[in-house]
Amino acid sequence: MAVDYGKCGDPRECKKCLLACPSALFILYSPDRESNDPSVWRVDVAFTDLCTRCLDCVNACPKGAIRIK
Repeated sequence: MAVDYGKCGDPRECKKCLLACPSALFILYSPDRESNDPSVWRVDVAFTDLCTRCLDCVNACPKGAIRIK
């Protein structure tokens, strides 16, 4: 599974993949905890081995930023 951060935008505002995933695999984080810059924030998959390939996250993403490898 891969997230295209260039397409993602501001995941703090969207969170659709986080809410859509029935296995709760996604995390929202910023390497710079002090930053409010949306380009710094990331959505990532914490537990790829638990992914069931249901595609709920892919279908929920309005930007087409998630793909299953």
